[in-house]
Amino acid sequence: MLINQTNRIIKIILATLFITIILYPQSRTVKILTINVWSGLDYRGTFSFGEYENDETRDKRFDVLVKQIKQYDPDIIFTQESNPVNKFASKLADELDYDEIHQVCNAGIKFGPVGIPTNFKEGLVILARKNLQLEEHNVEKLTGSIGIYGDLLTIHFDESHFYLAGKIKVNDIPIYLINAHLGAEPPYDSVGVQKRKNEVESILNYITELNQHPVILGGDFNAAPESEEIKNISRSELLFDTYSKNYSKKTFTWDPLQNSNIIFSANHFDACGEKLSDEEIKSADYDNTPRRIDYIFVNHKFSADDVLYTDIVLNSPFDSIYASDHFGLLTNISLDNTIQNSPKDYSTLTDLDETTLEPLPIISYDTDVGLGYGAKAFFLNHLGLNESFDLVLFNSTKGERWYRFVFSIPDFELRQGKIYPFSLDILVDYDKWIKNSYFGIGNDSKFEDREYYTREPIELSLTASRGFTQTLVGQLGVEFKSTRNFNFEESDEPKSLINLPHELNPKNAKYLSFFVNMRYDTRNSFINPSHGIVVQAEGELSPNFSFTNVSFNRLGLMLQSYSKLFYPTTILALRFNFQNAYGDKIPIQNLLSLGGNQTLRGYPQDRFLDKIAAAANAELRFPIYWRFGGVAGIDLGRVWNKNSEIGFTGWHMNPNFGLRFYFETFIVRLDVGMSSETTGFYFNFGHIF
Repeated sequence: MLINQTNRIIKIILATLFITIILYPQSRTVKILTINVWSGLDYRGTFSFGEYENDETRDKRFDVLVKQIKQYDPDIIFTQESNPVNKFASKLADELDYDEIHQVCNAGIKFGPVGIPTNFKEGLVILARKNLQLEEHNVEKLTGSIGIYGDLLTIHFDESHFYLAGKIKVNDIPIYLINAHLGAEPPYDSVGVQKRKNEVESILNYITELNQHPVILGGDFNAAPESEEIKNISRSELLFDTYSKNYSKKTFTWDPLQNSNIIFSANHFDACGEKLSDEEIKSADYDNTPRRIDYIFVNHKFSADDVLYTDIVLNSPFDSIYASDHFGLLTNISLDNTIQNSPKDYSTLTDLDETTLEPLPIISYDTDVGLGYGAKAFFLNHLGLNESFDLVLFNSTKGERWYRFVFSIPDFELRQGKIYPFSLDILVDYDKWIKNSYFGIGNDSKFEDREYYTREPIELSLTASRGFTQTLVGQLGVEFKSTRNFNFEESDEPKSLINLPHELNPKNAKYLSFFVNMRYDTRNSFINPSHGIVVQAEGELSPNFSFTNVSFNRLGLMLQSYSKLFYPTTILALRFNFQNAYGDKIPIQNLLSLGGNQTLRGYPQDRFLDKIAAAANAELRFPIYWRFGGVAGIDLGRVWNKNSEIGFTGWHMNPNFGLRFYFETFIVRLDVGMSSETTGFYFNFGHIF
């Protein structure tokens, strides 16, 4: 009896909980904190700046900051004046177990930690809980002359101001975060005020580009609410100030009447005791004026009712120590309406609503191919299955005849960075080279032994893949390839093509192979990545069949890395590719190749052939003007015949440089590679990796 009553009570409780969850789902909120954390410097000096506090006090102040941040438990944190920014960001992220992105804004001349001023490397930081998937989206310098700004290298000679933009995801909704620190000139300085107006305008221009998405802007604007700079933000109708929900009615984030740290900024003497100039004293006197200069704004994807509250925080001392000379600003925002009304960025593949037809003429130039011309047609979702048909017809003045058909379901680009259960790619590729080069087999083949012949490969492949996660993809496939070699030059040389034994040049090499690969890919873009890595391992097995005459096994490993070195956004792109083909008698049609457009750009296509090949490429990709960018780098490569020969000597090298023109969905590329043998010119599409 008692057991039955207990069971009924449990069922009633569970039913009540279920109904409550359905009828009154838990609201999703996000708390944002912005705080200028104060460098503690007087910004005077050449080799080092004067310091208002010793290391012990600075460490205690950091501990106070951490304790008080944990007390308020924000989801997102903006900090300004973080110094040194890379170490500060890393340390604070470790203390809170958050992700972080940061940007050096002011540092003088630095190579790594070494340079002058020795104690100055200030910047912006955004931190977010790990489940929010924080990633960098953009960085822009708002004011300052030409310079380089980064963890590795910084060179600039005047004060610079930036915004740092990141992106998080909540329920598949991308939300953009912008942390800004504007100039600190007082309001009677008309030049400084105009500079801040220009800085605000640049930020608003960027926010306009994000108009369809939720945007949160915060930071130290160094301007009071009644200033023209802040009024311009309201007039733009892009953003509104969350301070309207400040129910506590605390007024100031800069309060010299309460915050004892401000005494240093308002003093008439610097950290070394030297008296300031008259203009500096006037500015210091202004710092005795309480005001609100720190803000959190949100765009029209949020309503005023979504802002639950805003409060001035970190405004009390701990053991007589304030965390900064600023107080913090904390805003709590409901995301319920925003989640319902904002575009989603799903981690899984979703169905398309529209069809696409993209015809595209092709014009290219390649030292090996000559002037290329043709057309490409791309059909997307015409069957309503997210599928694509891709057709390429291409000829060149040096005799390449390339015809390619690809059917993908779902489309290859649609599934990149997505989770999907199954995909299928069917490829038919015909790529005839009427005048192909042959230099011999091996790493020591001679350029002067070059001869020409006609190479005619036909390839058919079927590939199935699965996106296990957004970064991990597995593939299985089968491939048939037939390659005819003919039109050989007459020669008495035993190593010439016409005199090679049949097993090395069977005139028509045919194989059927089965392949598998796994790819781990964290790139933030597949067109123009700025950070992330790619690790791909693959294996291929080609056994003997009655209708084939080639058998081999192949193993491969490819590594790619992309990292931002400094601002203006300069990317170090690295690639290493190693391939090893196993087999007693692999014909030249199936030997591994180095040289040309995709590997060693200072050497001709198929310059080096053998069973084992390794190539390494390093590129520095930097902006020039508008959509134009530049590239400078180096290509390395070598082939071997046996595993026992693999080593670090005998590598071929060529420097390369080039130009890029960036569109939203593709890149136009011009590369020049130079070696002791030739200079290669390549006008084409896309980075080589």
